[in-house]
Amino acid sequence: MAGSQPTQGASWGWPGRKAAWLLLAAAYLGVAVVRIRLLDVPLERDEGEYAYFGQLLLRGLPPFRLAYSLKLPGTQIAYAVAMAVFGETAAGIRIGLLVANAATAALVFLLGRRLLGMAGALAAGAAFAWLSTSSAMLALFGHATHFVILPAVAGLLLLLRAAESRRLPTFFAGGSLLGLAVLMKQPGAVFLAFAMAWLAWSRLRGGAGKRQLVGEEGALLAGAAVPLALILGWVWLGGTFGELWFWVVRYAREYATSLPLSDGAGELARNGSHVLGEAWLLWFMAGSGLLLAGWPRWPLPGRAFVLALPVFSLLGVSAGLYYRPHYFILMLPAAALSVGTAVRFAVQRAADDRGRQAAAWAGLGIAAAGCLQSAWAQRDLLFEKTPAQVSRAIYGGNPFPESPEIARYIAARTAPDDRIAVLGSEPQILFYSRRRSATGHVYTYGLVEPQPLAHTMQEQMAREVEAARPAYFVWVLVPTSWLLRPESDKWILRWAQDYVSREYELVGQVQILGPDRTDYYWDDFAARAPERPVNRLLVFRRRDFVPHAGR
Repeated sequence: MAGSQPTQGASWGWPGRKAAWLLLAAAYLGVAVVRIRLLDVPLERDEGEYAYFGQLLLRGLPPFRLAYSLKLPGTQIAYAVAMAVFGETAAGIRIGLLVANAATAALVFLLGRRLLGMAGALAAGAAFAWLSTSSAMLALFGHATHFVILPAVAGLLLLLRAAESRRLPTFFAGGSLLGLAVLMKQPGAVFLAFAMAWLAWSRLRGGAGKRQLVGEEGALLAGAAVPLALILGWVWLGGTFGELWFWVVRYAREYATSLPLSDGAGELARNGSHVLGEAWLLWFMAGSGLLLAGWPRWPLPGRAFVLALPVFSLLGVSAGLYYRPHYFILMLPAAALSVGTAVRFAVQRAADDRGRQAAAWAGLGIAAAGCLQSAWAQRDLLFEKTPAQVSRAIYGGNPFPESPEIARYIAARTAPDDRIAVLGSEPQILFYSRRRSATGHVYTYGLVEPQPLAHTMQEQMAREVEAARPAYFVWVLVPTSWLLRPESDKWILRWAQDYVSREYELVGQVQILGPDRTDYYWDDFAARAPERPVNRLLVFRRRDFVPHAGR
């Protein structure tokens, strides 16, 4: 194992370790101030999905019972835990995200301390904290990728400890955390694959026997299987295994293979350049650290770890070739460790202790400048705009600031057991209203994608809505809530037009006129609203439904 096992490198001693934690806390304090200031930013679609699904879990319903998703339910469970502790509000969810983000920054620091020494670890932890505020990555919002990297980094930290101690229970525990990362979202499997590949490489390079390697890899895999087995058992007992199989296996396969390679390359170039440009100094340090880690004349014990982790992380970002901005959050631990690697190089190249101290502080100073540059580049979003303005600046004309008002209108006129339907991809309306959907299809994206299951899914949605007879029906006329294409099957729109005209009457119209203006027309005013070519949401009430006044 000589040369393959990560070590801590030069240490600052016990007082230095205390100082490092204080400096890391100071670096994260700025991030915490930003996240606390933006607690009330309206939930966007992904957050609305996890929040609504989490609500159902808190009401005792198993996954996939009344809501469908191609993702495993780990992030839904994380949201449910956050809401149980901090409240079923947007602020409660964001506090849960803040806790998860702070824990991940601390774990990146601990991982860096084992690989890069104290100065490199501190640079890595601070870089991760500020990179995770990136508006270009949509990292201010509670995407599943945040909850993937938390257990993934914890699992990798345990992997390093297990590699040193050779204790199978530690491998098992690390595998369980890596399995939890997969449960949060399927691309988390890249971190488990990385752990197995790195372990095999380090053991074989060190001359370990096959029996030892098989035992350790087996313990890692057995641990990873535990979270998945528990969830599958829960779903099986809840009677929704068929729904899980359809969505997580059949539809997910179609979704992940529908985009051509040429389109994926374009998405990577477009979104990747946007992500890198916002925090260019930190990403430059990360690139420099990655190049230095590959320099063969530099004796970096954790070279294979630092070099391979970005490759596997990029594979996770590449899932389906969509390269959506929040997918890049999976790269942040690897990027942060690369920043720390650049600092570690400067420290090791110094001739004596005094030089190493100076190099450490110089490297940390550059990392701090990178954090400040990132904050300055997005200062209007992080420090100046109101929560509603932040939502509009990032998501344009999407109806996220309007969703709470629509939900309040519906909640005030319905009982908790009344059902509502949202024709569009706006599950946050369901969460805010605390009303159950008339259909498990809380997104309409999959229904109009050019894939062979689309029409079956449309017919299922129509049957579920007709059977539930929702009290209110929200029709979302916002292009980004549908992403219709010329080849899309539009049967669901024709069905909705006929169904709504027979069973419902218009009681609300919400028109998004610009960044700072939305007009609301309720009850008798809804039908008299001016016709405008803008993003709109129409609210209908079932003709025979009597509103519950005063609720």
